[in-house]
Amino acid sequence: MSHPIAPYMPTVFIPVSDLKRSIDWYCELLEIPVQPKQNGGGIYYFNLGGTDIILDSNMWGYPPMIMFDTPDIDAAYDFCKNQQFAFIGEMFRRPGVAHFSVGGNMVCQAEHSGIMDKPDTAHPLLKRICRVIVHAEHQGESERWYGTFLDKPAEPDPWVDGLTSFRMTRGAHLLVDDNRLCQTATVHYDKLQIDIRVNPIAIIESPDLENARSHVLAKGAANVSDIAARLGLSFFTFNDPDGNGLMVCQTK
Repeated sequence: MSHPIAPYMPTVFIPVSDLKRSIDWYCELLEIPVQPKQNGGGIYYFNLGGTDIILDSNMWGYPPMIMFDTPDIDAAYDFCKNQQFAFIGEMFRRPGVAHFSVGGNMVCQAEHSGIMDKPDTAHPLLKRICRVIVHAEHQGESERWYGTFLDKPAEPDPWVDGLTSFRMTRGAHLLVDDNRLCQTATVHYDKLQIDIRVNPIAIIESPDLENARSHVLAKGAANVSDIAARLGLSFFTFNDPDGNGLMVCQTK
């Protein structure tokens, strides 16, 4: 039997306090119209043609979450239980979709899983999510956990010197950062009573970093950093209205 958790991250969930405000802000950032059909149940879906973004007002007060795909939700759940992973949530089933949480991630089986959708837009400056970031307190521990979870070895990342990543079959790859790249502070979550690093959530690839930074500034992003070079990567970071961080890197 093949491993029940697929090496593919269909989406990342970004917690927001005011869904309408965040929808308007991200649509302005990406310069696409609001799609009412993608708004429902306290979430809004941005189809970016690989690893996508879901704005989730239900998650406000909790950290961002990565969704992993599975072709067999029951086998994936049994696998996680047998591994005795911590923080395994209950299974939720609705017509066409089933999911559970484990270790701060979501595992999901949906009717559309395995289908590469055409993106709503290919922005000329903010092209695609190329990395989702695991903020590791201890890099080796995170590598071992995700190595078991995905049944894959961590490999040297081809873009970021000295860090490792897990190669996905499509969409973004999973980058393990022990804060040598991001160099960000922890965020306190009252509901969980923990302080953890969560920003930036992901890295967006751009063919023109300077113009991408000017674009983000013009759209009213907060805490837009200068362009920096670190570990072989040129990048800048910014925050959305709720303080969620994103990194933009130069295409290599």
